Amino acid sequence: MAHEQIHGDIVRAGTPGVSLQVILGFLAIGLPEALLGASWPAMGAGVHAPLVAVVGIAAVLAAGSAAAAITAEPVARRFGSGRTVDMGVALTVLALLGFSFAPHYWVLLIFALPYGIGSGMLVVALNAYVSVRSANARITWLHATTAFGALVGHTVLGWIIADGADWRWAYRTIGLVQLALAVMLAAGTRRWRDHLTAAQMAQLGEMPYAQGDWRHDMRRPHVVRTLMAMPAAVAVIVLMFATTSVEQTTMLWASSYMVHAGGMSIHTAGVYANLFFVGLVAGSVVAGVVALKVRDVWMVVGGIAVLLGAVVLMVVPMAGLWRALTAPVLLGVGCAPIAPAVVHATPRLFGAARTPAMIGMQTAAVSLATLVGPVLFAGVERVSGSMHALPWYLLGFTVIALAAYARVARVARLHAHGE
Repeated sequence: MAHEQIHGDIVRAGTPGVSLQVILGFLAIGLPEALLGASWPAMGAGVHAPLVAVVGIAAVLAAGSAAAAITAEPVARRFGSGRTVDMGVALTVLALLGFSFAPHYWVLLIFALPYGIGSGMLVVALNAYVSVRSANARITWLHATTAFGALVGHTVLGWIIADGADWRWAYRTIGLVQLALAVMLAAGTRRWRDHLTAAQMAQLGEMPYAQGDWRHDMRRPHVVRTLMAMPAAVAVIVLMFATTSVEQTTMLWASSYMVHAGGMSIHTAGVYANLFFVGLVAGSVVAGVVALKVRDVWMVVGGIAVLLGAVVLMVVPMAGLWRALTAPVLLGVGCAPIAPAVVHATPRLFGAARTPAMIGMQTAAVSLATLVGPVLFAGVERVSGSMHALPWYLLGFTVIALAAYARVARVARLHAHGE
């Protein structure tokens, strides 16, 4: 994995448009990703729901995403990656436009289900597709596209609400942009190729398979129990859960932390909290360059090291706005390289045939962490009575991620030595 070429590149001979299709797919993941937390104060008031009611929507989103992640493998085997991506984007369009017209809270709950299902299908189908066809650098840049989409969605929503427009217009605008992406993706569905060439199989160490056996194995469902019994499987799931908890908790609570622990105004805190998304985008771009020369395991440990540095910066007393400027950016930079590196390592750790199912399990863990991480901190904050607990909370999950990484790195070394 150290100095690999971009094997099995997404841009294949005779299918030049599929690279654009993949990029659009990753952009479609990101656009609606950060909308709920940023819009809920206005949305909750609009449907006469209390602030805590956002947990109900988040729970439905997470449940839908987790269910889709676990079942995405047979869907992708049945319909192919292209059609699975099309279905996922179509569901998110339905949900976004449904949110924009919802008159009551219970209607939001209904549309939250296709919101989560569509997101889960997109993540699994796209990550499974690129993990066996692209180098870590390209996967990291694709994840930067997702982060950029989240930044754009978050910023557009903020502009529309700040301009005095109803939150419904923000969702309507993003929904129409997502609809345009869905149309472009549907137009190129036939350009997707799920078949792996002999050269791609060789890069993944799958040459012992005869081509017929390979096709049979790719169509065979993989039982969760069997997958979880494989070395490093649990550790990878824990790693994804812990780092996602850091990411999602930061997304939801950074503004509140800056207000209540940093003494900022609500408007100023919102601006500085947006730096987390800037860090995600910038970190993904830089990580993509670094990944050309660095192995997956070092990308993960580098990200964890940056997260540790960010948390230390939040704890150390410091005057002025330096900490408020730097900490959210570093948290974004630290989170950026970890998921792409894990996606890229998945077929090398577990075999390409098991990759869709394993990425489905990882996505389910991400969905669970998206709900559990931020909500659990709400309990911690209530018990401690202070937002100053946030850095220590993030530190706890970062340490868990580091312990899980140690297990994954050991298995990766064994694979590298053929043991």
